[in-house]
Amino acid sequence: MSSEENTEEKGFLELISNPSMGLSKWYIAIGAWGLVLAVLNLIGEIHPTYRVSWGGLFTFELLADAFGTKDNAATFVAGDAVFMIACAVLVGLGLRSINESKEGGVASFLESMVINDTWPALVGGEGGMMRAIGAWCLLLGFGFYIAFSVMNQTWIDLGVYSVSITLIAFGFALDSASRAPPGDDTVM
Repeated sequence: MSSEENTEEKGFLELISNPSMGLSKWYIAIGAWGLVLAVLNLIGEIHPTYRVSWGGLFTFELLADAFGTKDNAATFVAGDAVFMIACAVLVGLGLRSINESKEGGVASFLESMVINDTWPALVGGEGGMMRAIGAWCLLLGFGFYIAFSVMNQTWIDLGVYSVSITLIAFGFALDSASRAPPGDDTVM
């Protein structure tokens, strides 16, 4: 093995184990969402009739069936433990990285999720129409997923994901576009 391959490999491992601020936020979001789904699966609230086998789901049913009925499927299997540990590791890596790189640490990060310039745009704050529409798309996307899933016990429904992800993606895109510097008038 050459020293260049070793350097590239070390760089990739460094990227994964010490994520940037943006990647840290994704780690926290995906890990926390996975932990919520795992707990809902354990208490039987993820779907009205099914239990999810995370090992089966992520291996495309190579190791186990992905879904089993609540009557026949085990409440807790080894795949659940592996999935929960992986999600907890993601959350831990993200929080550690944010704590080391952000002034004020994790407390400042959590505060910035609630107190920022996106949510005041819901009622006509600064940022213009793009930021206002982006904030509404984010609120509607997250609100729809949570409300529909709570009311219908469908935390793993693809249709609900499709609607929610579309709204959330447009919300993030419009919010980011509202922060872009003005361009050259002769471009278009």
